[in-house]
Amino acid sequence: MDLLNSADSYKKTATDFLQESRLITVLDKYGRVEYEGAYAGNVMLHGDIDIKVIRDTDYTQDEMFSILKDVHDTCGDNIRSLFIKADWDDPRLGQQFPNGRYIGLKTYINDERWKFDIWFIPEAENSKDRGKLDISKMDLSKEQRLKILEFKQYRKDHNLKISGQEIYEAVLEKELTDPEDFFKLLKNG
Repeated sequence: MDLLNSADSYKKTATDFLQESRLITVLDKYGRVEYEGAYAGNVMLHGDIDIKVIRDTDYTQDEMFSILKDVHDTCGDNIRSLFIKADWDDPRLGQQFPNGRYIGLKTYINDERWKFDIWFIPEAENSKDRGKLDISKMDLSKEQRLKILEFKQYRKDHNLKISGQEIYEAVLEKELTDPEDFFKLLKNG
């Protein structure tokens, strides 16, 4: 299966799961749902969906427990692991990651582990310019998608630790075309 068909297949599987599990129905009750990352750009090569739930005000920790319970009660048979990240002290918070509350979900779909990163943020945080490329706001061409997928496949084949965001920036901003050259540049600093 070629990379574009594989990404299309992942996107369809993800969309079907989001609907069938009723996860989006639950999240819609707590704010406006938006997607980011590979799902939004249709450049998925594995099960990883980034979701934002946005409203005018901050979410409290007590609300997060209620939301987690609602997700469990509604989607529990479809989700294998549910957790709240309450001690988030990562220095990337507010930069690479939004400054908000987090719920993580994990499950298996077609014998593959999938994870769902769900951020609950106020509108003010959503409106911040983090100075990073946002592929959810772009209409990627077939050629751009393919090039991103080639970089992601190279990363996967060589078990390299680099974020999808760095790949999007390399392909879309720096207009790099050869994944091997890009990863050599990163390794050599």
